[in-house]
Amino acid sequence: MDKNYYEILEIDRNASPEIIDKAYKTLAKKYHPDLQDEAHKKESEEKFKIINEAYQVLSNPEQKALYDQNLVDSNISQDQYEEMYRQNQILKDQLNNLQQQRK
Repeated sequence: MDKNYYEILEIDRNASPEIIDKAYKTLAKKYHPDLQDEAHKKESEEKFKIINEAYQVLSNPEQKALYDQNLVDSNISQDQYEEMYRQNQILKDQLNNLQQQRK
């Protein structure tokens, strides 16, 4: 999951529907392409699309619940991270040893 809708709307994960609406309206107004000068219009259009996408998901209770579950599922625990890091270090060491042996 490469986009975090909570970060896009600049809100906490526990934000109420009212806070989600307010954040959306504030950012939509700030980045609305019609309110930008020509130099920033294209950049604003892209940002505006992402803001709308985030709002569409987070303002719908069913979609938000599914998104939240996917967000939880995509996060790994500290123990899992440390184990992956340890295994990666072992593989790096093995690769370095093989490279040294070939020299």
